[in-house]
Amino acid sequence: MESPLPTLMIVIVSAVAVLVAMIAHAAGHLTANRLGRLVLLGGLALLPLAVSGAGVAVGVRESSQTSFCMGCHEMERYGQSLFVDNPNALAAVHYQKRLISRDSTCFSCHTDYALFGDAKAKLNGLRHVWVHYFGTIPPEPRLYQPYPNYNCLHCHNDARGYLEAGPHRELQAELQSGARSCLSCHDLAHDLEGVKAQDFWLPERPRP
Repeated sequence: MESPLPTLMIVIVSAVAVLVAMIAHAAGHLTANRLGRLVLLGGLALLPLAVSGAGVAVGVRESSQTSFCMGCHEMERYGQSLFVDNPNALAAVHYQKRLISRDSTCFSCHTDYALFGDAKAKLNGLRHVWVHYFGTIPPEPRLYQPYPNYNCLHCHNDARGYLEAGPHRELQAELQSGARSCLSCHDLAHDLEGVKAQDFWLPERPRP
């Protein structure tokens, strides 16, 4: 799917240019009285805020895309793990079975669904960018904190497959409270060994 960033940036820049032209054209009339000067001052104050807000919104949208995450070479193996032929690998199963949006695969699972979860994910992303350009990249990336169950339950909590699974019924209270991690059973997030072996799932194409 093509990124909407170029189109959005063109729209924003065009809108700003039109607004600036309108202000410049009307400046002489607006400065003729006190109310006009207040309107002009308010417009000049709101313009950078509006442009900044639009820029932030576009940046947040773009940085939530799978393609953005895969833009760093250290994440290449993790991107390839989405295609590994392993039904026990969480990333591959969710991606291949379209349990989450393929356009925002990484963000869907690696953002907290608690209060301020999106903001926290973006701040962690800035830390990644800093390390990428100015720090020492670790051989194996690690989560900043243990993976919380509510990230899984946000989608699976009322899913029939989850509710009807015997182990889930028996451990429901522990899973809901976080006393037992989902990863204690589903412990393979990214099958990097499968990536190394080039064991990828190749969907059969329908014959013409």
